[in-house]
Amino acid sequence: MSATEFRATLKPLEVEEIIDLLVHRPLAHLIVVAVVSTPITPDQLTIVSMLVGVVGGLATLSSYVYGVSHLALGGLLLIASAVVDCSDGQLARLRKSSSVYGRMLDGSVDAVVQVSVVPAALLHVYWRHGGSSLGLASTAALPSLGASWSATTWLVIGTLAVVTGVIHTMLYDVFKNVYLRMTQPGKREGDEDPEDVEAEYAAAKARGLTLIDRFRYGMYRGYLPQQRAAMRALDPYIPSRFRDFPAYSEALAARFRARERGLMRGWSFYGIGTHIFGLGVAMIFDRVEYYILARLFLSNGALIVLIPMQRRASREVFGPGGLVSQLGAAA
Repeated sequence: MSATEFRATLKPLEVEEIIDLLVHRPLAHLIVVAVVSTPITPDQLTIVSMLVGVVGGLATLSSYVYGVSHLALGGLLLIASAVVDCSDGQLARLRKSSSVYGRMLDGSVDAVVQVSVVPAALLHVYWRHGGSSLGLASTAALPSLGASWSATTWLVIGTLAVVTGVIHTMLYDVFKNVYLRMTQPGKREGDEDPEDVEAEYAAAKARGLTLIDRFRYGMYRGYLPQQRAAMRALDPYIPSRFRDFPAYSEALAARFRARERGLMRGWSFYGIGTHIFGLGVAMIFDRVEYYILARLFLSNGALIVLIPMQRRASREVFGPGGLVSQLGAAA
C-alpha cells in the first residue's frame, strides 16, 4: 500500500493528534494492510480493540486485587488497544465505508476501555503508596496511618485528574467537529446533533434493536447532550447545533482554516489518543503519579490560556459582525 493510500486513511492533518500520527496510525496501518483484502470489518476491529483494552484493565487491576503488579503489561495492552482502535477508522476511510454507526460504536468502546483501565491504574497508585489490596487485606496488617493518608491523597488527586481528563477529551471532540464542519465539504465526520441521533435511534428501535445497537446508542445518546452543554458553557459564540452552521463555502473554509488552525493544533493535545499513550507509557514505567500531576496541573493550566483564545476566535468568526456575517453580506 502506497504513502498516498496511507494518507487517504487519515483525518485532515490539522485535527489529527501528534501522537496518533507518530505512533498509533503508522502501527495501525500495518493492521489495515493485513486485513484490507479480507472480510474483516471496521466494527470487528473496534470490538477487538475493546477486548484488548479490557484485558489491559484486568492486568492493571492485579495490584489492588492480588497485591501483585502487572502494570507494565496493562500499559502495553492499553497502547495496543489504541492502535487497533485507530485501525478501524483507517480501514473504514480506505474502503469509504465510514458511518455514524461506526463512530457510535467506536466512541462507546473508547468509554469501555477507559472504565476498564483508568480506575484500575488509580487503584494501583493507591496500593503503591500503602493502600491495602484486596488480596492482602485478610493476611497482612493494614498500612500505617501515614501510608493510608498518602494513598488516599493520591486517590483523590487521581480522581480529579480523571474527571478533568474526561472534559479535556470532550473539548477536543467539540472543536475537532466544529473545525471539520467549517472546513470540509459534504457530510463530515462527527457533525451529528443529538436530535439526529434520537431520530436514528427511534428508527432503529422500530426495526428492532440488536445488542450492538443497544450498546452504541446507549453510550452515544448520553454523550452528545453533554458535549453540547460543554460547548455552550465554554464557547457561547459557536452555534449549539450543527444544522445551524453556515453552509460550506471555499472562501469561508479558507478564512476559517487560517484563523483556527493553530488553536486546533492546541486542542489536539487533549484528544483521547494522547491521553491513552501518556497513561500507557506512565504505566509501563510505573510512574502513573507523574501522569496524574501532568494531566491535572499542566493540561488544566494550559486551558487558562487556550479557552479565552478560542472564545475570542469564535466571536470573530460567529459573533455579530464576524467573519460569517461579513462573507454572507458580501455574497
